[in-house]
Amino acid sequence: MEILVLVDNIASKPYIAKHGLSIVVKTEDKRILFDAGPDPNTLSRNLRLMGEDDNFDYIVISHGHYDHTDGLKYIVERRPETPIYIHPEAFVDRYREGRYIGIDRELKEELKKRNLILVDDKPHFEGDIVISGKVERPFPYERDLFYKVLEDGSCKIDYVEDDMFMIVEDVVFTGCAHSGIINVVEYAKKIKGRIRGVVGGFHLMHASREYIKKIYDYFSTQDFEFIMPLHCTGLYAAKFLSKLNNFIYGHVGKKLIV
Repeated sequence: MEILVLVDNIASKPYIAKHGLSIVVKTEDKRILFDAGPDPNTLSRNLRLMGEDDNFDYIVISHGHYDHTDGLKYIVERRPETPIYIHPEAFVDRYREGRYIGIDRELKEELKKRNLILVDDKPHFEGDIVISGKVERPFPYERDLFYKVLEDGSCKIDYVEDDMFMIVEDVVFTGCAHSGIINVVEYAKKIKGRIRGVVGGFHLMHASREYIKKIYDYFSTQDFEFIMPLHCTGLYAAKFLSKLNNFIYGHVGKKLIV
């Protein structure tokens, strides 16, 4: 399997860095786009610079925040037939500190007309590939304060219940791990059994140092071949986790063959 970081907060030249995430995953018979970053220009330019095309077997969206979805504008215009796996809760209007952070509203309406495969509470199996559905959350985790506006106009705390991950060849791909990275990994182990690696956002950018230490202690007890934190993991947490022997530094342009 080949893993290629397409969009991330950090990039090596000549690629573009943006706050967001997108990963290309290639197996022997599948080519998957996991998340799409925050805008179509970043996605399309990095694809071109890497010599990659936009023809994917399907797309998996981890949750409905703009920095993981709005690059889809490029794909839906050029490849409207591409299946997109997404949780139905991803389409709610979302806010943080008064700022809209959900899927671009025009894109949201366009997506509803497209080839969507809705994954809700239960894991979805696409051959050997697993899309988690809603993540079980038995372990404590730290979260940012988000809000969502419902169809009746009411405003509620948003626990990002559409947060999903993907498992390919026993590797977990997580967008932001809003469910808590320990919950993500433990639920992946419950679904699949063996997990050999974790790639993506660990959602530690605003976490306390005590919680980051708990994450470090947790990963130090896991027999993983590698972890590659990206995006919302944050520089302090990435530096702390880099003490682990299986840590891999990720950025736009990073290619990993496992």
